[in-house]
Order: sequence, then C-alpha cells, then structure tokens
Amino acid sequence: MARSTPSRASDAPRDAIALLKQDHRTVEALFDQFEDAEESEQSQLAERICQLLTVHAQIEEEILYPAAKEAFSEDEEEEDLVNEAQVEHTSAKELIAKIEGMTPDDETFKASVTVLGEYIKHHVKEEENEMFPALKKADLDLKEIGSQLQERKLALMEQLGIQEEEAPAAKKSSSRSSGRSSNSSKGRQARAGSRSKSASKGASSRARH
Repeated sequence: MARSTPSRASDAPRDAIALLKQDHRTVEALFDQFEDAEESEQSQLAERICQLLTVHAQIEEEILYPAAKEAFSEDEEEEDLVNEAQVEHTSAKELIAKIEGMTPDDETFKASVTVLGEYIKHHVKEEENEMFPALKKADLDLKEIGSQLQERKLALMEQLGIQEEEAPAAKKSSSRSSGRSSNSSKGRQARAGSRSKSASKGASSRARH
C-alpha cells in the first residue's frame, strides 16, 4: 500500500477545485448508476456513494472550508457561502447515516438515496457556481490546498478500507471512442460494399459489349 500511494497522488489533480470537481463527477455518475441498477446491485452502490461522500465532506470541512473562511473574512456574503455549505453537509451526513442503517428491503431505501442525490446535486451546484469562483479570486494557493486534500483523502480511504473510484470522464471517453470506432468500421464496410457493387456493374457492362 505504501508504494502505491505516491503514484496515485501524482496522477490526481493538484488544484483543489479540479480535485473536488472530479469527486463531484464521480459521485454523480454513481447516483446515475444507482437509478438504473437492479435491486440486487443498489445496496453496494448506495454503500459506495455514502463512503465517498463521507470522505469528501470530511476533507472539505478539515482543509478547504477553514482556508475559505479565512480568505473570505472581509466579505460577509462570501463567508456565508461557507457557513451554508457546512450546514448542508450536516443535513447530508444525517441522511447518509440513515441510509447506512437501512437495507434494500426497507420501503424508503431507494427514495432516501434518490433524495440524497438531489440534495448533493443542489450542494454541488452552489459550490461550483458560487464558492469555487470566489476561491479562484481569493489569495489562496489552490495547488497547495489541492495537495493537502489529496493526501488527506487517500489517508481516509485507506483508513476506511475504501478503494479509489475510476474517473468517470475516462469511462465516457472510452465509450465515445468505442462508438466512433464502431461507426467508422460500419462506414468502411459501406464504402467497400459500394465499390464492390460498382465493380460488378462495370464487369457486367463489359461482358455485354
């Protein structure tokens, strides 16, 4: 484990905002998978969502939010963004704890995960549209904060026995690439068929002459 950590850290986004946005996309992809999954798969997906959100919330509360509050100390509106985010975290963690204590047989299990997804979507929108732009304008070393976030994230995931999630963007890219390859192959087959038909017509025409 000790050998793999530096490699994983070096591959991760070093900028705090890039790292947190990647976390957001990963969890959003898992919520989408949950909605489309069979009941037998939903319990494992819900557990994964809750684990990643717990780690994400903790690194923000320990590292990002204190730095943001200090940077926003002279602007009450921007400081309120951090206070609101912390309150939203508290509510989300209460719902996460409820979900972790449920089973797929519980009547409100799927509804609870769906509501958590909507709640997180709202929270992410506010962070990315309001807090993150304000952080970019503030006097903060976002690369240094990003390094701290990544180091703490890996430590927590190892401590909790949580595996890292593959970046969803890579999956989508692979899917699109596969689609393009398939379409390209079909196009080549169609052109080859067209040339074959043209050659047959030419041969038939010469034979009549």
